[in-house]
Amino acid sequence: MKEVELKLVRVQLPVRYDDEDIPYDFPLRSGDMWNADIEINTGKIIDWPEGKTGDMHMKVCDEGTYQLIDDSGDVVLWIEQDYVPNKLIPPLDGYGDYIHFIIDGGGIITNWYKEPNVDDFFGRRED
Repeated sequence: MKEVELKLVRVQLPVRYDDEDIPYDFPLRSGDMWNADIEINTGKIIDWPEGKTGDMHMKVCDEGTYQLIDDSGDVVLWIEQDYVPNKLIPPLDGYGDYIHFIIDGGGIITNWYKEPNVDDFFGRRED
């Protein structure tokens, strides 16, 4: 078995309720999707506009896609059309249906887990 160093989680979330979820001009929103690469160890959102802050909370239910990316840029594990990964993506309340990101001007999710956990990705991979 090859060991890899996980670097990013790619998050692809459907915007279910138009601008009630997040405004149309919210960074990294493209149509009815919010797509971001987030550093697993720091909670920093790649390509977040410098100086922009945000408070993002969305109901995702079982419609999100999450990919773990290694330090070479390869997708190594993924979860498609499923609930929010527990202990990796900060929830609004509890676990499962909602996400909640409090984002500072440097693109850091300030409520990111101090010790992110990727256990939900194991045993779900479909080849």
